[in-house]
Amino acid sequence: MQTRKAAALAAAVALVAAGCGSKGEREASAGGDTLRIGASMSLTGSLAREGGLTKEGYQLCQQAVNAKGGVKVGSKNLKVDIRYQDDTSKPDTAAQLVDQFNDKGVKLILGPYGSANTEAAAAVIERNGQVMADSSGADDKIFQKGYRRTFAALSPARSYAASMVQAIGEMAEPKPSTIAFLSADDGFSKTVAESGAAEARRLGFKVVATEYFPSGTSDVSSALTKVKSMRPDVIIGSVHVAEGIAIIKQAKELGVAPAGFAETVAPPTPDFAKSLGKDAEGVLGSTQWTDKTTGKDKWIGTAADYGTQFRAAFGGRAPEYHGAEATAACLALVFAVEKAGSTDADKVRDALAALDEPTFFGPLKFAANGQNLTKKMQVVQIQNGRPVAVWPKDVAEAPMTWPGTGKR
Repeated sequence: MQTRKAAALAAAVALVAAGCGSKGEREASAGGDTLRIGASMSLTGSLAREGGLTKEGYQLCQQAVNAKGGVKVGSKNLKVDIRYQDDTSKPDTAAQLVDQFNDKGVKLILGPYGSANTEAAAAVIERNGQVMADSSGADDKIFQKGYRRTFAALSPARSYAASMVQAIGEMAEPKPSTIAFLSADDGFSKTVAESGAAEARRLGFKVVATEYFPSGTSDVSSALTKVKSMRPDVIIGSVHVAEGIAIIKQAKELGVAPAGFAETVAPPTPDFAKSLGKDAEGVLGSTQWTDKTTGKDKWIGTAADYGTQFRAAFGGRAPEYHGAEATAACLALVFAVEKAGSTDADKVRDALAALDEPTFFGPLKFAANGQNLTKKMQVVQIQNGRPVAVWPKDVAEAPMTWPGTGKR
């Protein structure tokens, strides 16, 4: 018993030390000529790939703002300084890290990767009186809890699959009639699949199945086997990168051959076409951003300018939407601090709520619940080994190829 008490006491002391930090470690949101921002980030764990892309977007924002002199607040120009902590892809850890930032006086927060981690962080943000710019927590359910201090730069989850359904309905010839949905079983993916199925029915498609599988799995063969006999014209995956790659690989192995595949998240990421080679050809993907997106801001410029800056910063690699949405979320905080003329969390919150700014990412304008309902999703298709914008038509780089599986 004494041993257990001693161990518990030691753990408590360690937790206090980790949470509070020494006097020298405590950091206010604004200190000297620096604007300090905290970011809980998936640098390891199951979401490390997407987390790494998100961090790159934050880094580019910091670089771009600081290169232009920083954020003007009163008589000072504050240089952006983003501090990262690894949440290991776990929601509980993300929440704890946001708490630790608060203990150090850091009230301005950039969101972690993913809806589950963002939802966990948002509850802490609300309790602590912090404010968070959300870059990748798209699940509509986050914004149905009455939170007033979390603002999402990206389009909501309900648009992810629905946009691809709309693109197929508008552009695919011959027009398909049946759709099957395959979805990971996390909250975000379920919301996406449910909203996509509802949109499909609204547009007159027959939804023949919605099958779920464990989030993060690399084996989706059971779900594919269930829909194979239904012979759907289109299979839409509500997925992340690993699951999206698995669907295409295992569909080929099992002889599941619809006229087209469409997936969330995975196709715009560099790993998708690289891993699948020619089997990626023709797959549609929804995306928050492409380099054809309209809009311009004083920090980045246009979407094409963003591409130029990203390639210069990251070894010539082309940007994709995870990085772009992260940069946009960071810019939302920057604009809000500038407009508030203060780093006070309440004043920054109010400035975010009133924000209406065109950017390289599209408009940053928030509804009362903190969602960005003004910005539209886009659809890309893998053509000649890379994602190409195909919808809406006014930002299309090339026409949609249909059937999507015709050139493999």
